[in-house]
Amino acid sequence: MDLFVTTADPVLEPPIITLNTVLSLLALDYPANKLACYVSDDGCSVFTFYGLLEASKFANFWVPFCKKYNIQVRAPFRYFSQVTKSDDSAEFKQEWLKMKVSKIILPLELLIYIS
Repeated sequence: MDLFVTTADPVLEPPIITLNTVLSLLALDYPANKLACYVSDDGCSVFTFYGLLEASKFANFWVPFCKKYNIQVRAPFRYFSQVTKSDDSAEFKQEWLKMKVSKIILPLELLIYIS
């Protein structure tokens, strides 16, 4: 299955929205060898480009995390804005916090610093 994400203006369509869309598509419950995601950026935004580079690194952690814990909200921005449940296992809470801090917050701070 081929998935196309289009964007044109990094001001009207912030790159973080595009990145969350791509990451949620990559985390679909679908065989990875039969899934391809393409991004068309008519605005040629350097922020979108570098954001996609970081998102591709993050996807190596995000996709297995979603599949391991059967995460339903697959857009990281939406998912990490929620609070973990008290009945979640200690292992899950540890992975959740590690991913949120080291894989999302720090790279986003770098992108904000660059802009």
